[in-house]
Amino acid sequence: MHSGIRRTLMFAVLSAISMATTACSSASKSTSVPRPSASEQQPLTEAQLTGALPDSDELPGFTTEPQSLALLEAKDVVTTYQPSCRPIADMMSVRPKYPRQAMVWATMQPNDAPPGVTPGSVTLTSHAVKDAKAWMVELRQALTKCGQFTARSQRGWTHRFSVRPLSTAKAGDDSVTYLLTNALAPKGRGNVMTVVRTGGTFTTYLMNQDSDVLVPVPASIANQQHKKLRAAAAQP
Repeated sequence: MHSGIRRTLMFAVLSAISMATTACSSASKSTSVPRPSASEQQPLTEAQLTGALPDSDELPGFTTEPQSLALLEAKDVVTTYQPSCRPIADMMSVRPKYPRQAMVWATMQPNDAPPGVTPGSVTLTSHAVKDAKAWMVELRQALTKCGQFTARSQRGWTHRFSVRPLSTAKAGDDSVTYLLTNALAPKGRGNVMTVVRTGGTFTTYLMNQDSDVLVPVPASIANQQHKKLRAAAAQP
């Protein structure tokens, strides 16, 4: 997929564990080695994230296609002068407050989508667990304080966005869903964003708003991906 479509996908908004587990040693001499707790787990590598990307047959009703080009480039530094909105703006930035250690992504299209419709996406990003937890807390707080904001990118654009928190089914270790709409979006339609945390990994689903009905990613799909990431993290 060429860079123009990649830009359209990431900025469709512009056009418009964690349970700690340890091995217990008994009174008798045990040679088992304690497993690291969730807070001690290392961020997943790009290879691990790539292996955890969903296959099309894993997402009933959707077709996915892994992408090899980077979703964000060096020029995609997005900033806002509204501190309460930064956690949301950071989702679009290559240089967020809490660094990403690795990122992979795939297009995600409903099987019944009309021809020519820009697909949505599913993106996996790995972080230090403490950073992922902190970002999620701040993202949730931002959705209570940030109704609209102006963002600027070193790529050269400036856009105004509106934000509306949406109800979300419980998924992963933590999750949020919101509608992000560019003030210039055709027909005032935006993107339904769902962010699911699995330990130190974010799965971010971008679903285009095709009608007045807001349809976030199904909780069954989000939880299935959560399980896949937990399995990837458990591999030695």
